[in-house]
Amino acid sequence: MKFFFRFLVLVCVVVIGLYFWATSSALDPLEKPNSIYQISSSVEEQDDTLSIMTFNIGYLSGMTNNKPVERTSSLFDTNASALLQLLKTKAVDILAMQEIDFASARSYDVNQLDLIAKQGGFNYAAKALNWDKRYVPFPYWPFKHHFGKIQSGQAVVSKFKIQEQTIHKLSKPIDQPFYYIDFYLDRLVQTSVIHVNEKPLTVMNVHLEAFSKKTRSIQLRYVFEKFKRSAITTPTILLGDFNEPFFPEENSYMSLFYNSPIIGQAISPQELQSFPEKHFTYSAETPKAKIDYIFYSKAHIEMFSAETITATQLLSDHLPVLMRF
Repeated sequence: MKFFFRFLVLVCVVVIGLYFWATSSALDPLEKPNSIYQISSSVEEQDDTLSIMTFNIGYLSGMTNNKPVERTSSLFDTNASALLQLLKTKAVDILAMQEIDFASARSYDVNQLDLIAKQGGFNYAAKALNWDKRYVPFPYWPFKHHFGKIQSGQAVVSKFKIQEQTIHKLSKPIDQPFYYIDFYLDRLVQTSVIHVNEKPLTVMNVHLEAFSKKTRSIQLRYVFEKFKRSAITTPTILLGDFNEPFFPEENSYMSLFYNSPIIGQAISPQELQSFPEKHFTYSAETPKAKIDYIFYSKAHIEMFSAETITATQLLSDHLPVLMRF
């Protein structure tokens, strides 16, 4: 009986120890989770017309994102080349990304922000870490895919100076137990202030809750109010992966953004209603819903054109949205 009790205590200690190890940070003590980097000292020639893109790059894993499959390093190399070519072809000035890896085991420890910023010809980068774990039990099978550090999040790269950055963590899933949340990523509003033509441009990059509709509704209302306050006084662009489908003929929390008189939309409800397949962003192989958006403050910004880009060579399971303004 005494032996059994000691064994039980030992098992409990091991399990608790493993739990705290698995949920602990893998970040180097000298590295900051949220930072602004100057990539180049060159001065970008500025114009009144700029381009901005939102893209959930799915850590460059293509259509294998969130699937329990083996991935080769060549897959990531191919998709990185496709992204860099796309950025060059579309002449993107500012790029907001979601699901970008900062040297994770699942993507062969490549710092994707460093790669995209330097090889994409950007001068500044802002990093927002939202997933920093030593062990992630997803996808659920096979078990071996759970091991290896994940450092992932959101990022903005820009040809113009990023002056400052603030990070706001959004509410956690309200309908999940603590052990689910302990392994789960943070949902963020990454706000960057970019110096363009001697004026501040506020860019709010979001990645909202995917699985809990209740939680996402709370996040959407918070983001809407935060964006509206900024849009009244400052040139502001809100963009990212909202994970909330919008169909003009149906009720959706995205109606908050589409019905406000001070908010402009890169893709209008009329355009969505007339050509829905042209603007669906997920999933990239067979798009059936729009969940990636760009909104802007109508008082300060004039949009010239916008498009959902379908020719991405399936480098992600999302499609990007581009706006010229």
